[in-house]
Amino acid sequence: MKRPRRLSLALLAPPMCLITLACTGSSDGHSTSQAGQGGAPATTPQAGQGGPPATSGANNAGGSAGGGGGSAGGGPMLDVLLVDDFEDGDDRPLIPGEWYGYVDTDSGGLSTLSFTGAAAGVVAMNGAGFQSQKSLEVSYTFDKGTSKIDPYAGFGAAIGSDTVPYDLANYTGVSYTYQGGAHRVQVQVTDVTDYDDFGINLPASPAWKTVNVPFQTFAQEGWGVKTQLDLRHVKNIAFALKGLAGTSGGLKVDNLVLTRSVGPAVPDMTIRAAAPPADETLDSIEIDNPLQAKAMKYLSRGYNVTNWLEETRFTGFTYDESFVGKLAAAGFRSLRLPIDFDLYVTSTTGMGDSLAITVSDDLWQILDAFDTWTQAHGLSLTIDYHQYGTLPDVASPDSVQTAVLMWGQVAAHFAKSTREDLFFELMNEPELSFGGTDPTQAEWGAIAERMIAAIRATDSTHSIIFGDVAWYGIDKLVSRKPLADKNVIYAFHDYEPFIFTHQGASWANLGSAHGLPYPYDPARWSEYYAGLGFNAGMEPWLLSALKNYYRDGSRSALRNHILSAKRWAVTNGVPVICNEFGAYEGTSELADRARYLRDMVGVFQELQIPWQQWFMIMAADGSVIPEYRQALQLDE
Repeated sequence: MKRPRRLSLALLAPPMCLITLACTGSSDGHSTSQAGQGGAPATTPQAGQGGPPATSGANNAGGSAGGGGGSAGGGPMLDVLLVDDFEDGDDRPLIPGEWYGYVDTDSGGLSTLSFTGAAAGVVAMNGAGFQSQKSLEVSYTFDKGTSKIDPYAGFGAAIGSDTVPYDLANYTGVSYTYQGGAHRVQVQVTDVTDYDDFGINLPASPAWKTVNVPFQTFAQEGWGVKTQLDLRHVKNIAFALKGLAGTSGGLKVDNLVLTRSVGPAVPDMTIRAAAPPADETLDSIEIDNPLQAKAMKYLSRGYNVTNWLEETRFTGFTYDESFVGKLAAAGFRSLRLPIDFDLYVTSTTGMGDSLAITVSDDLWQILDAFDTWTQAHGLSLTIDYHQYGTLPDVASPDSVQTAVLMWGQVAAHFAKSTREDLFFELMNEPELSFGGTDPTQAEWGAIAERMIAAIRATDSTHSIIFGDVAWYGIDKLVSRKPLADKNVIYAFHDYEPFIFTHQGASWANLGSAHGLPYPYDPARWSEYYAGLGFNAGMEPWLLSALKNYYRDGSRSALRNHILSAKRWAVTNGVPVICNEFGAYEGTSELADRARYLRDMVGVFQELQIPWQQWFMIMAADGSVIPEYRQALQLDE
């Protein structure tokens, strides 16, 4: 990624203000205590005395955060350095530095960012404040332009540089009050040179909300070079904004302070004894449908080929026949090939019912190769239409029709194939695949029926795989009636307990999470959010999952949820499969991941549900570490 374009740049040194923040329980109360020593650049012993008492900033920070209040909760007294209360309205914080904005122009994007009440390219603070006169307020629009990455914008305070960084080693976190869009607050340090900066994602809030975020919960997003956060080397305190093309929003920030703990911490949670739920029962798991036996025969012990064709257009075989052969030798029996069909539409003509598409021969080169290789090595093949929010869009009928026509062409291409173990998966996780507004369950069901009709126009034999909305969620699947076509296998994805399987995953807002055991173990738990990499500013459902983990971090909790899918399958006489599950290796322990995989596979075997694991766990040489081999029962 290229360096984001800044709107302005200048470094000045106004006075520094130090106040004290009291945090008790869920209160967002702020109180003025004293003026004191300010922060200092790393190259100087101190920044001198901090000017007059911060009466304006402290008083403006007072009170609750209204309906959106959410401090760190139960924390100690916090000694804080006021970075900016924005009351002077200018582009300079109250410590040495300067505010700036940036957009994605250098990456080919056309996103915009503007500061309220300021001319284009000018930084000023004119937003309505939180119990004060002014705040920093920006408005933004996201436009991908010609960029190959998602659109972005943002703003920040430049308080240091590569040669003269700012030393924040004496501070333990950052606190501010905000209202508006979701964002990522970052501490950018000189040690990170590829923009994989340390930060944490915070959700949108329609009401003013105060957050106190410990630096120990900041983490990189994971796509750059991993490094350690060194707070002696700070360049910027930044607020990054990302979103889907065509969307827009706004964000107000007030009372930005750096915090330093000066008292004993009050626990955020209670360490409880493990209390897994009782196992639910099902009278029978028998399904009198030939598709059940077919699914069990061909779709279990599955492997997903990830982070390749669902992300980028084909330029060559990153994974070739030797890879397929190694999968078979390792004990896998099925291969799911996620691929973004849209990338191979070279042209369209007409519109509506007259719409026609032309497809690149590259698509047939890929699919024919994997068709040949999987047959040769005894693996089934699932062709999975899998993408990340580009097409279709419910609001654009022609984009939906393009997706329907793509399946018509793929089915026609394989219509003469006699292999029984070739499967067509209509579209992975509709929320992930559709641009614009997420489709409702009814909308997705209607589109799926159109895709099936396009397939059946030339291919009446190959089985189709369908997953529902809510990220292929079990709860949505079991709320619907089966589709009209009788040759459909129903899929769900299961990553529960999510805070365990995705700890360390920045894309899931859990980049800072760490140390969660599986199953739950009170001896390895913490009374504090920060002890597990969480903070009170995170989305409420994540904090709820953390507090309920003593119950949900168990085999019986996993089994009961999966059992509901099997109950629906038995009731309707159709097979269900789980073609995505697994645990990200970011910050979880290998022994915990192995226990989780063992329990999941054990449940699938008990309930006769075929499975395909998502995270690629086979090494380039074809080896699978013993812990995974045993957990997945690859040698049996």
